[in-house]
Amino acid sequence: MTDTVQIPAPLQGCLYCHTEGSITLTEGRRILGFGSGLPTLACSSCGSVALFEAGPDPDTWRIRYKSVNKAPRFYYVMLYLGRAGWLTAEQALDASRNGYVQRQRIQQTQRGDLLWLHPAPIDPPPPLMSPDENVYLTVHPVTFQQAMRAGSMLAQGEENVLDSGRFYVTDRKLHLLGHRRDWSHKLTDIQRVEHNDQYWRVYVGESEQHYQGANAPEQIDAQLFTTIVKILCHQDE
Repeated sequence: MTDTVQIPAPLQGCLYCHTEGSITLTEGRRILGFGSGLPTLACSSCGSVALFEAGPDPDTWRIRYKSVNKAPRFYYVMLYLGRAGWLTAEQALDASRNGYVQRQRIQQTQRGDLLWLHPAPIDPPPPLMSPDENVYLTVHPVTFQQAMRAGSMLAQGEENVLDSGRFYVTDRKLHLLGHRRDWSHKLTDIQRVEHNDQYWRVYVGESEQHYQGANAPEQIDAQLFTTIVKILCHQDE
C-alpha cells in the first residue's frame, strides 16, 4: 500500500531531482525470504528509487538509492547520493543541497556568468603569472601528466606523471606550481577538456600532455570544473 503521510517532511520532495511532491512511499515486501522488506521511495519526476529505513524519531531516518537517473544534469547527485550506499538523514540532506547548488552553478556557467567565482588577481602573483591575470579557480593537488605511447614500458593507457602541485585557472592561462618546476599554458593551448566520475583532464599542446585533478568531495567537482574551463577557453558546446 502507499501512504504519503508516513514520509518524513524532507523526503516529500525528491532529494535527487528536487521536485516537490513527487515522492511515493511503498511498503516493502519479502517474497520467499528474499528482499529487504524495507519500504521504497520512488520519484515520479526523475524515476529514482531508494530504500527507506525509519529511525526512532522523524529526523533519524536512513536512505539508500537502488536506481537513479544518469542524465548529465544529475552528475553530482548520482555520485554523492546514487552511489553512496546507506546515508543518514544529515548526510543525504547535505548531498542533496550540494547537488542543487551544483546544478544551479552549471546553469549559470553555461550562460557565461562566472562572477560567482569572484575572479581577482593574486598579490603577489605566483611565478609565471602576470599581476593583472584574474584567477577563477585554485585546485590542489593537480598532476601534470604525459600519456604513454604504445610500446613504452608502462602499460597502454597508463600515464607518466611529470609534476604535481597547486593549480590555477585564470582568464588567460593555466598555471601549475609544481614540485619540480612551474608550468604555464595559454588557454589557447587547450586541445580538449574531459571528465568522468573519477577526475577531470585538460589537454594542452599536441603531445597528449594534460593536467588532471581528482573528483573529491572537498574539491570542485569534475563536471563543474570542466564546464568553467570550456567557457573560459570558448569550447562551450
